[in-house]
Amino acid sequence: MVGATGLFAPTYLNAALDLPELELRAIAARRPGPLAEVAQACGSPDTHQDWRSLVARDDLDLVAVVTSNALHADISIAALESGKHVVCEKPLATTAADAARMAAAIRPGLGHGVGHYMRFNEPIQAVRRLIEEGDIGRVQAIFGRIWQPRAEHEPAQWWMTDAECPAGSLGLLGVHLLDLTRYLTGSEVTEVMAHLPTVVGERPDLGDISRIDANQWSAEHPKGAPPGTPTTRVTASDFGTIHGVTDSGAVFTLSAGQTTFTRPGPTPDVQVHGQRGSAFVYYDQGNRRGGAVRLARGVSPELVEVPVTQHPSPREQNARMFHNHVIPGLRAHAAGRPHPMPSFHDGLAVARIIDAALTSHKTRRWEPAARA
Repeated sequence: MVGATGLFAPTYLNAALDLPELELRAIAARRPGPLAEVAQACGSPDTHQDWRSLVARDDLDLVAVVTSNALHADISIAALESGKHVVCEKPLATTAADAARMAAAIRPGLGHGVGHYMRFNEPIQAVRRLIEEGDIGRVQAIFGRIWQPRAEHEPAQWWMTDAECPAGSLGLLGVHLLDLTRYLTGSEVTEVMAHLPTVVGERPDLGDISRIDANQWSAEHPKGAPPGTPTTRVTASDFGTIHGVTDSGAVFTLSAGQTTFTRPGPTPDVQVHGQRGSAFVYYDQGNRRGGAVRLARGVSPELVEVPVTQHPSPREQNARMFHNHVIPGLRAHAAGRPHPMPSFHDGLAVARIIDAALTSHKTRRWEPAARA
């Protein structure tokens, strides 16, 4: 695993520790102190501060890439070229051009996947069953929001820069909803219109700081940054809205934000509307694994509770997701078989939508989502 000290690292580390199919042999990260702490907590795998030395090893089957976005392409391509299977966190890359390079590096027999795991959380699986069983009918519209509220004085981090996140929150978080749109409609996005503003244009500058440390710092200063704290300009969008159309005729409106006003609220996080009914997904306290689903049939105002599988803990849910979806999906892609596990090709499709959104924000017009 590369990026073993990052915010999303436990998703992969815990799976490797909890499942007999996986053995954690080596981890990499830039900072030696946190890297040593993670290694000690995870059974003392080998450690590397340079990802290149990890990728060059000949005793690894699979490399998980969980770094900042701009490194995804180079690490994934190097791992594929060394004959290893690769699972890469979302977004697959910062541009469609880099995502295309990653897809082109795939060779027969190599598994590949991208971390659009929102497909596999239990509420979305329940909605998928409603579609397959005919309760919703042909999907006509999807509305969704994915929000991670941040204090206005939370320190600047890599994901607040256009170098790492050219499309800002839409490219960092909204990619989940774009992937869901493709997954639930079974069709491709043809054109989009987007607005990607930067609401909070300046933040405290504490240098190279992790998201965990930044969250803690802002919590320790609830009234704002102390006087004299240096600041820096935020160059990435922190709130985005995208409207679009798919080739099946479905329409969608999605929003993604990391501003103070994107606090949790009572409205549904995802709505899926069809000819026969509508499904409403409500997540618990921002937990993308928990939550509830309610179904409206026809034009009736009555909302029916839909059974959603519950797990003893998020960690147990994570282990089952890897066992039931991620590992079988990697094996299927290696064998050239279709599988719901998002592939690099799915990541590329989403990257093309994001590129179109960036163009739309500049032109203020509808833009085509380019296809190969």
